Amino acid sequence: MPQEPLPESSPVNILVDLLLRFPEIYTITLNLPSATCSLTYMVRRKLGRGEHPGLERRIRESLKTFFYLNRYRYKAKEQIKLSRKQYHDLTQLSIVLSYDFLLGDTISLLTALMRDLFQDDLITEDRTGSGTRRPVRELIEESAPVPEALARCRSSRLVAFRDAGKVYIFDK
Repeated sequence: MPQEPLPESSPVNILVDLLLRFPEIYTITLNLPSATCSLTYMVRRKLGRGEHPGLERRIRESLKTFFYLNRYRYKAKEQIKLSRKQYHDLTQLSIVLSYDFLLGDTISLLTALMRDLFQDDLITEDRTGSGTRRPVRELIEESAPVPEALARCRSSRLVAFRDAGKVYIFDK
C-alpha cells in the first residue's frame, strides 16, 4: 500500500520535476528561508559587454507582461536578479527569483527565453536515449507546495543538478 509522501519531500520533488522537465537548466537552488529559487543556465560562449543589460531588460519585460496577464502584482526589483560568471569560453547565467507565485510557469517562460536568445549556444542535456521521458506538465503543479509548507521543512537550502541523466540533490 503506497504511503503519503512526507511534507519535507515536497521541495525535493519540485527540484526533480523541474530538472527532468527542463534539460536546459544546469542547476536549481531553492533557498527555503528567503523563499527564492536560483536557476542556472550554461552558454557555450562569452557574453559581450552589451549583452548582459539587454538580457536582463528582456527578462524583466517578459516577466512583467507575464505577471500582468496572470494578474499578479509585479515588483521587478524584489523578484529577479540576474548574474553571470565567465569560465573560459563558457558563461554561467544565474537568475534568482521569488517562488511564492507560479513557479512552474515562470521557469517555463525563463527557459523558453533562454532557448530563444541563445539557441544552439545553450547547453542542454541530450535526451535521445530510449529510456528518457519528459514529465507531464501537471507534475510541477501537483507537487508545488504552498510557501508556508516550505517554511516548515527541515532543509534550508536545496541544490539540485543533473549529470549523465541522473538528478542529484544536496541539502546545504
